[in-house]
Amino acid sequence: MPPSPAAAPSDTTPGKRFLQFPLTRIVLATFVTALSVGLAVSLASAVAGEAERSMWPQLLGAGAALASYALYVRLVEKRPVSELSPTGAWRELGIGLLLGALLVVVVIGVLAGLGAYEVVGSNGWSMKLLNPLAEMTLVGVLEELLCRGILFRITEKALGSWIALGISAVLFGVAHLPGAGAGMLAIGIAVVAGVFFATAFMVTRRLWLCIGIHVAWNYTLGTIFSVAVSGHESTGLLQGSLTGPDWLVGGRCGLEASVLTLLVLVVTGACFLWRAWAKGHFVALSSP
Repeated sequence: MPPSPAAAPSDTTPGKRFLQFPLTRIVLATFVTALSVGLAVSLASAVAGEAERSMWPQLLGAGAALASYALYVRLVEKRPVSELSPTGAWRELGIGLLLGALLVVVVIGVLAGLGAYEVVGSNGWSMKLLNPLAEMTLVGVLEELLCRGILFRITEKALGSWIALGISAVLFGVAHLPGAGAGMLAIGIAVVAGVFFATAFMVTRRLWLCIGIHVAWNYTLGTIFSVAVSGHESTGLLQGSLTGPDWLVGGRCGLEASVLTLLVLVVTGACFLWRAWAKGHFVALSSP
């Protein structure tokens, strides 16, 4: 009888297994991306003149976030950075910007039709209105990298799409709690927003669409209509007056705690979810 072949040696060292563990990758990628943003913004703020500090540090921070994330993927995950592929990037980003602005206009339009929103004046156009765009670009890029590119994507690979949707949405909602006094509606909308952005990512399997939606939503809401963004007061182009019950106009939390916002997120997110399913972009839970 021929001798039994020796067991093949494992080609995975303890260090490699540690790096392959999903939680390790989430923590490492988050640390690298967030650190690069902090360093870039601090350095740019230190060397930029006073006039440039309102835009360039934020834009450089967004660029640093994209570059460090791409470097992490190539060095640690050792694969092409398909979620930041330049193919179709401008088209998807443009669609996202238009859609994000449109969703705000729909909510404001319905409120205006109900007599709950009224334009009472204008602050006039100035170049200063572009300054918040840089900040919202940094916010949109960083949050989508952290929440969809890292948290959702890595969790999805390990546990499947449905579980990843739930986990990432809850954590996104916790990170965006509107502050003291927020009711269950505001908290629920924050969680639904997490699902909404994750489904936008699932449609294309790239980050450009959800980055565009995120940037345009925040900018249009705060800088065009002067409505609070994530509970933070904003002053923009139009001076508007919101009147009505909190469940309709959001109270101190702004329209991100309005039932109308919940409705547009659910409807649009359901369309994204259906489209992702039709395209076969769902990841099944792997067998142990």
